Amino acid sequence: MNDSQPVFMQIMERIENSIITGEYKTDDLIISTTQISKVYAVNPTTAVKAISKLTDNGVLYKKRGIGMCVAQGAREIITARRRDEFLNRTIDRLLEEAKTLGITLDELVGVIRQKEGVIEND
Repeated sequence: MNDSQPVFMQIMERIENSIITGEYKTDDLIISTTQISKVYAVNPTTAVKAISKLTDNGVLYKKRGIGMCVAQGAREIITARRRDEFLNRTIDRLLEEAKTLGITLDELVGVIRQKEGVIEND
């Protein structure tokens, strides 16, 4: 955990990442709130808040007497939201900061292409 965002959001992101990577699949039982609070050394209320938000977002559902499970279409819900955030917020912040620093669009594109090349070769 770090100070960059609220702890419950970091927990949500880790669970979402596990869904995106396929560690958790549709209808899989996820880690319990008690386990979350122990693993991440957080208040149980924080764990409950993370799970509640994921449920509200349609990513998880409750199986009575069993626990929280991955909802049908959860991966698509997560990737659509994150894609939207990236394209509509992250890119805007990137362009704004580049403009402030006097970095041209051509420089940005060049760096992105260079980084992409590095990633492809790894």
